[in-house]
Amino acid sequence: MLDMLAIGAAILAFGHIAVLIVVITMEAISEWFKARGRIKAQNAQAIAFTLADRIKNKQYAEVSGVFGRAQSNASTRIVQGIFDQRTGRILDARALASSREPSAQVVQTHSAGAGLVVYS
Repeated sequence: MLDMLAIGAAILAFGHIAVLIVVITMEAISEWFKARGRIKAQNAQAIAFTLADRIKNKQYAEVSGVFGRAQSNASTRIVQGIFDQRTGRILDARALASSREPSAQVVQTHSAGAGLVVYS
């Protein structure tokens, strides 16, 4: 099973992740995954996930090496990616940061998953 430590380690090894400053909604998250559907189609071990560093200033996980000084005051910071369970590597990822209110569904799903959400 996927856990925050494995994801965190894989994110650190992934390298530079561009940080987008956007309003964070489930629609924005879903669209990014849909645009990368070929990855899942080619790799049955690929899992789509989001890992919240923090949402509405509630700290979930420490996501090291992703968010810089410019995003330090963002109330919501999430890493979205595709993780290969077999190799333990991140196949694609992006970071989302915003000081604007995230959608209620983003707050709810991440709260229920203690910061980690796996998408099927």
